[in-house]
Amino acid sequence: HLKAAVISNMTASMNSYVTHIDALRKTLPARVQAVMAKYEAEKKYDAPEYQDVLFNQVYRRYMCRLNPWPEPAEMSLAHMNARIYNLMQGPSEFVITGNYRNWNRWPDLHRISVPTLLIAARHGTMSVGDIQKMGRLIPNSRVAVCENGSHMALYDDQQPYFDHLLAFLADVRAGKPVRA
Repeated sequence: HLKAAVISNMTASMNSYVTHIDALRKTLPARVQAVMAKYEAEKKYDAPEYQDVLFNQVYRRYMCRLNPWPEPAEMSLAHMNARIYNLMQGPSEFVITGNYRNWNRWPDLHRISVPTLLIAARHGTMSVGDIQKMGRLIPNSRVAVCENGSHMALYDDQQPYFDHLLAFLADVRAGKPVRA
């Protein structure tokens, strides 16, 4: 009974995610990469220095580019259930050991038949190219790219994000084709 779907800043597989996040990691300052490598080798993911570089060097670049973060983003991070996150993803954005480590939906995308909006962000943790590929594989889909946004483009590139979303929903409601 699903009428439509919106996939916002998500790729179709963990391997795709890892490829992209590793490329982003290489763009970080050498000092930041060294701190990350040190604590990841020691498996000390809760170390304050490691958490500090994740938040201030990674999250502020690729998760949400606003400073300060909007209250809902701050609250979600402050109240995140780390036990569940670790079970599903792993101890950090860069160390994928959880249940999702082998997650792959590429072969299934062609089966999505409802109108689907895929939203990507130029500065996010998911590859724009992967999301565009997903759009080619989902038959009745539209891809929108927020050029100034990050993973939380609904906050840091809000106008384009909601313009794309509202236009898509209006087209679905009117029964118009969504393929761009």
